[in-house]
Amino acid sequence: MMNKQSIICGLLGLALFTSAHGQEKSVEISGQIKGVGNAEIRVLDPVRGEIKRFNASQDNFKINLPVYTNDQRFYTLHLPSLGDMGPSMKTPALFFMVDNDPINIQAHIEDGSLKTDTIIGANDLNAFNSTYKQLKSTGKLMQASEEYNKAFNAYNNVAQTEENLQALKAVGEKIEAIYTEQGEEIAELIASNPKSLTIATLASQYTAPDMTVDAIAKFLSQFDQGVVAQSFYLKELQTKLAKVSQLEVGQQAPDFSIIGIDQKTIKLSDFKGKYVLLDFWASWCGPCRREMPHVKAAYEQFKGNNFQVFAVSIDRDAAAWKKALAEDKMPFVHALDAKGKESVSDLYMVKAIPTNFLLDAKGKIIAKNLRGEELSKFLATQL
Repeated sequence: MMNKQSIICGLLGLALFTSAHGQEKSVEISGQIKGVGNAEIRVLDPVRGEIKRFNASQDNFKINLPVYTNDQRFYTLHLPSLGDMGPSMKTPALFFMVDNDPINIQAHIEDGSLKTDTIIGANDLNAFNSTYKQLKSTGKLMQASEEYNKAFNAYNNVAQTEENLQALKAVGEKIEAIYTEQGEEIAELIASNPKSLTIATLASQYTAPDMTVDAIAKFLSQFDQGVVAQSFYLKELQTKLAKVSQLEVGQQAPDFSIIGIDQKTIKLSDFKGKYVLLDFWASWCGPCRREMPHVKAAYEQFKGNNFQVFAVSIDRDAAAWKKALAEDKMPFVHALDAKGKESVSDLYMVKAIPTNFLLDAKGKIIAKNLRGEELSKFLATQL
């Protein structure tokens, strides 16, 4: 039986022998979106972002695009006129896969949302949708979602009574239980179909693991290695596994350069010889601001013992960041995170804030996410 370390090493080794993406080819994508008129249409790739921007012609369109055809990634067709991509009660986009040439998309606009009618030629997408609809939990989720919408409306738009609140909570708990059931259903499908690319795609969308080494490695180990080598989403998890493995306690912290508040370049490696708390935060993050007094207290207590705090903000608004620095009077090293490919928060897989990494004098990670008085207590054992 393979142990956990063998599984992780095997999966990381497999990544070295598989291409980063699927096979790219030029494919004709055409269709009709009733109601779009001559409005703008965008096509987005999950890695490259926007790959095409064009205008429809009296509801119709036809383009040729270089796309990947054998890894079951979802492409996005977005109508900017319906709204931005992001959380919304409306749906300004539809999703499609490409495994044939040509692809024909038939859709319409209804109540401010983009509705898919048919996607002809997308056999992989049809198989994906068919498999999902066959899950027993899918029907239950649809019914429970309708119940939730009614309960949500009753509480928020009719009367905010205790009775309506409890009804809303009860439906929410019911949906959570169905999600658990769905996860179990998909796990059974994986066990009986470890070589199925469609099941791999389904699992990656509905039962994706937590971003920990153990969770990702366990998830990937369920699939045949040929599927791992082909699936876009499993390869993405492979990449994340490699990155997360580099951020485990005992690993050397990845070095980076960033522009500090004084506009001078700062390298993490500049602090070799000191213990460093690499702290990710933002001015708008309430828990971050509430945590800052504990960070300041630890800094004041240990700054004479080769200890430094390197605070990296993920703020988008530089003015708000500087205002928070002035308000909270944080007397340590500060920088505003860059966006895009140079993002330090992406390098450190920051998915929520506050997040912190404590490094020793050699730049190795010795602890993560120390909160409150835990930080000072841990530093006392080290310094």
